[in-house]
Amino acid sequence: MAWEWVAPVAASASGVVGVVFTWLAGAQSRAHAEKMVRASREAERQARLTQERREAYFAALRVLDLERRRAKYKNQGKAEKLQQIETYWTKGKRIEMTTDALNALYAFGSAEVQHRATEWSAAVEEGDHEVMREVVAQFREQMRSELQGG
Repeated sequence: MAWEWVAPVAASASGVVGVVFTWLAGAQSRAHAEKMVRASREAERQARLTQERREAYFAALRVLDLERRRAKYKNQGKAEKLQQIETYWTKGKRIEMTTDALNALYAFGSAEVQHRATEWSAAVEEGDHEVMREVVAQFREQMRSELQGG
């Protein structure tokens, strides 16, 4: 009679232990799932920002190349080539392209690229073709570094 209580108590204790470990496993599973969702969202956000940055940089490259060619043809006195460019890329189109590219650069570009855009604007105002060429090369190198290096 003295040992009759051992079996029910042991069964109850093992039941309680089972419930506790089941709850603990569920809690760990939920925490892991939340961590994975956060990591997935961060990866998606980073991929989206990288894509936006890439598009901004290529839009800027198109503007830089177009303006560099215009300045080169103007400096070399190649009126026919300059006229061809200005016929297709009217001043209105160029202004729109430049505005869009600068807005994208300032929204998604790195501080270094934004600095290059400022240097570029100063070179365009001065009409300094050599500085423009150098800024384009620096911009391309920075772009390559950021987009390929992470």
